[in-house]
Amino acid sequence: MHVLLRAGWLALPLAILLAACAQPAVAPSQSAAIIDDELVLTKSPTCSCCSEHEAYLRDAGLRIRVEVTEDIAAVKDAYDIPTDMRSCHTSVIAGYFIEGHVPLEAIQQLLRERPDLDGIALPGMPSGAPGMGGAPSGPLTVYGIRDGQVVGEFGDF
Repeated sequence: MHVLLRAGWLALPLAILLAACAQPAVAPSQSAAIIDDELVLTKSPTCSCCSEHEAYLRDAGLRIRVEVTEDIAAVKDAYDIPTDMRSCHTSVIAGYFIEGHVPLEAIQQLLRERPDLDGIALPGMPSGAPGMGGAPSGPLTVYGIRDGQVVGEFGDF
């Protein structure tokens, strides 16, 4: 009888530990799993940081399809992305373009709010942006674009 009681006391902490481990590592509000649409990421065949950004989004649970092109400028031209807003790769999701190493939180905000924009951009290849490595020197400013024009800051992430 004493052995059975001891076994019961061991089972309770083990059950609590297993329940705690079963919780998601990312809060549901931050998980890309809430994004049902597939993201199509277009990049040049030689860009390694584009692959790092792809891995960042995949690791967050986003469904990604990669398209490789020798003429990435033509893709940016097709979406009317201003020259000063361009980065190394262009993605499309739910009818919006995503230019560059845009953080997941900005993509989620775009899809949640559905603003009157053609897309959002994080110009250049700033240090600390997802897929770029390094430490950010401050918040990453993402811009909203409509009809080939920057309409303002979409937000700092």
